[in-house]
Amino acid sequence: MVLARTLECVAFMSEQRRLLTVCGGDCSRCANYLGQKLLHCAGCAAVEGKPFWTKGVCPVYACATGRGANHCGDCAKFPCDQFMSHYDPNNPEGQRNALFRAGVLAYRSKHGDKKTSLLVGKLGELKHT
Repeated sequence: MVLARTLECVAFMSEQRRLLTVCGGDCSRCANYLGQKLLHCAGCAAVEGKPFWTKGVCPVYACATGRGANHCGDCAKFPCDQFMSHYDPNNPEGQRNALFRAGVLAYRSKHGDKKTSLLVGKLGELKHT
């Protein structure tokens, strides 16, 4: 019984790590991931940082993985200019999104994937702006 519960927890954590993005998003709450929009996305980790809305690898994904960080919040340079300027600076929603994701990543770094997933789950879908 203990082994079964342990395996269940490991599977949950593996799935959460796969769905929580390096930039503070949560694929499980994205309309493209859920198939609610015309363009489908398998998730940031599944496409190795090459979602359909980028040309090539997302620079934030490349930076985090290149530094060996599980996500930006685990990087010693976080929050950096690259992360904060990744979103459209002329779009107020993009600026708010960057600040929100910085907070999510700081929380994730301190409290882990499971607690972060539960917290973000209470907030609804995150927009990619």
